[in-house]
Amino acid sequence: MSFKHVQVKLEDYEYSGLKKVADEKHLTLKDAVREAVLFWVRSKSGLDKDDPFFKTSGMFSTDENLSENHDQIYEV
Repeated sequence: MSFKHVQVKLEDYEYSGLKKVADEKHLTLKDAVREAVLFWVRSKSGLDKDDPFFKTSGMFSTDENLSENHDQIYEV
């Protein structure tokens, strides 16, 4: 895995807020910034977390042993 270094300038209040939250979450500033970047990228990626596609869990049910009993269930 390769990493890229990014430099950013923050206003005093931005730095203070970042430092406060990082300290509260027991994170280094580096990890807090990385987490913030990942959150921002995911929120701006264009994927809609409310899309029905992401809510299909539990929508279907089947025999719990389907993989083991496939041939008998579907008479293959």
